[in-house]
Amino acid sequence: MALHDSLRELVSVRGAAVVEDADELRGALDDFLAEDEATLGELNLLVDAVRLGALRRVLDVMAHGAEPQAAVREAGAALARDRGTDDPTRSCWALAALGFALGKVDEPMVRMFRSDAGTMPAATPPAAPNGPAPVAAPVPAEPEPEPIVAASVVPPPPPPPTTAIGVPAATQPEPAQQAAQLPAQPYGTAPVPPVIPEERSSRAGTVLLVLLVALIVGGLIAAGVILLQDDDKTDDPTTSDSPTGPTDRPSKSKGPKDKPALITDDEMVVPYVVDDVSTVYKVNVFDGTFQGLTPEGVDARGPSISPDRRTITFQDFTDVPDGQNTGVLTMLDLTNSSYEPVFKDFPECQYSARAGWSLDGKRIAVVCTGDDDVPDGIYVANADGSDPRLVFEGSQLRGSPTWISPSEFVFASYEFQDGPVQLQVLDADNGGDPVTVPTADDGQISHADWSPAARKLLFLVSEPGSTKERGDVWTMNATGTDRHELADGNYSHPVWNVDGTKIGITFIDDSGTEVLGYLDADDSDAPNLTPHVVPNPPPGEVAIPVWASR
Repeated sequence: MALHDSLRELVSVRGAAVVEDADELRGALDDFLAEDEATLGELNLLVDAVRLGALRRVLDVMAHGAEPQAAVREAGAALARDRGTDDPTRSCWALAALGFALGKVDEPMVRMFRSDAGTMPAATPPAAPNGPAPVAAPVPAEPEPEPIVAASVVPPPPPPPTTAIGVPAATQPEPAQQAAQLPAQPYGTAPVPPVIPEERSSRAGTVLLVLLVALIVGGLIAAGVILLQDDDKTDDPTTSDSPTGPTDRPSKSKGPKDKPALITDDEMVVPYVVDDVSTVYKVNVFDGTFQGLTPEGVDARGPSISPDRRTITFQDFTDVPDGQNTGVLTMLDLTNSSYEPVFKDFPECQYSARAGWSLDGKRIAVVCTGDDDVPDGIYVANADGSDPRLVFEGSQLRGSPTWISPSEFVFASYEFQDGPVQLQVLDADNGGDPVTVPTADDGQISHADWSPAARKLLFLVSEPGSTKERGDVWTMNATGTDRHELADGNYSHPVWNVDGTKIGITFIDDSGTEVLGYLDADDSDAPNLTPHVVPNPPPGEVAIPVWASR
């Protein structure tokens, strides 16, 4: 599989948010790719494309109507300058590969830049028995030692040296002339200067022969090691140093290191109510097969799914006073069905609304109501409920937050009771006042849900002052631009699916029963979409579903 195909698979598994933060992308690449699937240079270049803002420039320019190739070339040239290189083609390849992963660039463009980038010239192969000798860093040649003259037996002169391909060297000049003509050789190179035949002891000759053999053997071993290292190199358009990332990576196998999801992408998590007790199920939207997730007798509502789809949170209403709208936020581990309250010793969040998971699954944002059902504010905590902190104080809150970036989430609020609801963005890490997101001019706004894959905010527009919250399904950018009515009808509880191509909903069918269904988000008939009904659902009255991570 080509690297750009693996990047697209990574985005499909982790969501588009994985390419929004350089550190998150680096960690994801190290976890997801096999060791031999990408070189260190490629990894550094892909991460720099995000860290230096080049990918964001491409997406912004394309969003304003620029041709993809022109946008990639312009941003690639800037990225190359920012990285201090003179090869923009490799930068263009990285941006095209990331754009392809996000579904913004066609594959032929990626292959074009990959082909144009070519490969880095390999280092000159070191010497082998049938090639040039290995050359270490040059050092000054050591002077020839003074010849040792002995009165004993004179050994015969050594055989003439051979050339690089094993052919005897040309006839050597006289010893004295040869010594004068011999250039200085770096240490460890071959051929070794011929020994001037002088009178010496047999022991000296033996020592010299051993030294010659050691030099030759050492050269061959060094050549073999370097050749083996050179064989490990792959076709790399980015074999240049980069300021980003570690210098090496541990060995790993292909595919995500994370454990497999326990809720498939085709399954919604939905509560169904029987005799005033709600059970949370996972339901396949295409064939209707289902499985109960929450324990029997636990009144579980308002579920949310962690991004790795191995954990859910829900509101436990089992021991909540009658008439209260918020419950005990509870976390259920799908690997063993164990569950426990998220906030065990934090009375400010004794009761709360549905949780919103951060894009990386490490945090949750939740509207807490203390010991009643009146909101006190929005708290952000670690996924296990530890270290909760108040990030927004206020009682005029509605629904649950939905994260749109590693640090920002959207929430709904209103200025006065039964007044119009507005969507606002808050940065949980940097604080400050929330920013209002422009929405429709009229109508009641609810059920905001962000899709990292589609990069769109989903919301419901119902009649002003409506308490039923049934109406039309809309999408827009996180900034409130590009508002688009997707479905005109009598829909409730819209939620994105994992890849941002479908929207789960509930609606009233012809018999007057509220049923679970979904809409095709890319249907050209919008806003006159035909909902698909989930067949053979669990028994009971359907409640608020979730499909992707919320």
